Amino acid sequence: MTLAGLDSAPSFALLGPGFTGGGWLLIAPLDPGGPEPRIVHAPYETAGGEPLAFGGPALRLPRTGPSDLALAGAAPLPPWRLDEAGHAEAVGAIREDIAAGDVYQVNLTLRARRPDLGGAALFAALCRREVPRFAAWVRLPGGAEFVSASPELFFATEGRRVRVEPMKGTAPADRADELLASAKDRAELAMITDLLRNDLTRVCRPRTVRCVNERRLLRLPYAVQAVSDVEGELPPGAGPLDVLDALHPSGSVTGAPKRAAMDRIARLEPSPRGAYCGALGLVAGDRAVFSVLIRTAERRDGGWVGGVGGGIVWESDAAAELEEARLKLRGLG
Repeated sequence: MTLAGLDSAPSFALLGPGFTGGGWLLIAPLDPGGPEPRIVHAPYETAGGEPLAFGGPALRLPRTGPSDLALAGAAPLPPWRLDEAGHAEAVGAIREDIAAGDVYQVNLTLRARRPDLGGAALFAALCRREVPRFAAWVRLPGGAEFVSASPELFFATEGRRVRVEPMKGTAPADRADELLASAKDRAELAMITDLLRNDLTRVCRPRTVRCVNERRLLRLPYAVQAVSDVEGELPPGAGPLDVLDALHPSGSVTGAPKRAAMDRIARLEPSPRGAYCGALGLVAGDRAVFSVLIRTAERRDGGWVGGVGGGIVWESDAAAELEEARLKLRGLG
């Protein structure tokens, strides 16, 4: 099986090793009434209680190296074109809102564009250096299509246990020490960790939510990022879709307080996010794994539209934030 063979398929979901625990999983064709395992997708602007869900025939492919599905022979593609217009002004507006006490942090994102090309070529480019943890290529019934190289776990459930891994703080791959020493990045992660912890209390048993790891580093081929680990216990009868309803969209892509940050995002960003910054999950019974759809591009407007960005706090410098966005753009191939 090759990626090129999927390009002509009417609907499918190809999911990488982070979703499956190892190897690839292909579900095709996608059917709203199909059996488990099912993919569940909530675009950023969609309420967490109203996701799209599809099942279908599932094929497991055990290997996870870059040569899987003919990834290794992918040719280089034209570069992404990042729309930086208005970024500095938007950062300034957010800092004014922070100074006024209206928000603490806002996740501001930019759009990047690439001409129309086959999803196989774009997905292969995402996987060229290393298969991303939550690699995904999805084409939904009706034609909506996106590819993702996300490194971020949104949440995972196993029985009644649920865990989240909020991600905040980014540095070039060879500058991990600077990230560890950054008070600004530490504060960003602490704010979002607290937000996710509070969101989890809406769906977990009382007094079971706890932060088990305040900060650790996740190393990627193009960057190093900081994450924390928060766990909780679900009450009887609660499942993965209840967790999605309580948490979506992830605080790591909104800011804090969540609703106030989302209001600023809607006002300051040039277009809806769509699949980007939404959620994608694989659900089988009480076991589920969901990613946050960062490093993600969607087919629209006659080409591909991706997104990159980061959390803006009072200490943020617009030029430095723009450099961080450019660094993250490398994850889109």
